Amino acid sequence: MSEAPLIQHTVDAGVATLTFNRPDKLNALTPEMLGQFFGEVRRAAADPEVRVIVVTGAGRGFCAGMDLSVIGTGRSGSGVAAGEADAPPPQWGDDIGPSLKRHYSAGWNALITSRKPTIAAVNGAAFGWGFILALHCDVRFASRSALFNCTFARLGVPGEKASGWLLPRLIGIPRAADLLYTARRFDGVEAERLGLVNAVLDDAALMPHVTEYARQIAANAAPRALAAMKAQLWTAGDDDYDAGFAAADREQDRCVATEDFREGLASYKEKRAPNFKGR
Repeated sequence: MSEAPLIQHTVDAGVATLTFNRPDKLNALTPEMLGQFFGEVRRAAADPEVRVIVVTGAGRGFCAGMDLSVIGTGRSGSGVAAGEADAPPPQWGDDIGPSLKRHYSAGWNALITSRKPTIAAVNGAAFGWGFILALHCDVRFASRSALFNCTFARLGVPGEKASGWLLPRLIGIPRAADLLYTARRFDGVEAERLGLVNAVLDDAALMPHVTEYARQIAANAAPRALAAMKAQLWTAGDDDYDAGFAAADREQDRCVATEDFREGLASYKEKRAPNFKGR
């Protein structure tokens, strides 16, 4: 009998759900597991049947960070081989202009570069690198039993993998400083109060809510428009107003030339659900 995959990958109704699948270890990451995860993100990003990507964990944890047994062994790298992701596969939004495209690359920011909305369903412990992977998603929902922790200060390292860049943009410098400096644990309720997650839900309601939320986006939003909006959101903190305004105008001109724009306009006038094709 073959072993269960370290990352489960399912697709339904336009939603790819990627599940960390090492529940006996609270989904703690090994280098192989992390590399597989990035690979599955890229596969979902390239799949024309996928409109939205959801990330969650099997069992009682989301992802408890790097497996401590590999720390110090020389095996706790990024999980991506050199050159492995130099040429991303074609995706919706490949024609996005340079001012919105410059942040796209590969590896740890695969969730950002996917061109598709990414949603973290944090169902338990999200520590260390698991916490950071959740930060890289566009939207986060948490269960009431979720626990978060920026463990870095207690391990004698700085905010790893851009966490010191992401956290202040999400919740502000004072709150980010508190979480990073103290390395304290906090629950889903506090995460919602801090603005780190969009909502906290009862444990049993988390995945039904996230699944329906993702399906609504997949069914009702044009894929290329989502790709452009995602790029706008991730560059918003680094562009001035005039640059952002000009980029939006350029992307609008591109969008109105697409079949999806004509379908969106027609479906709106006809008061029916749109049937977007990504063209």
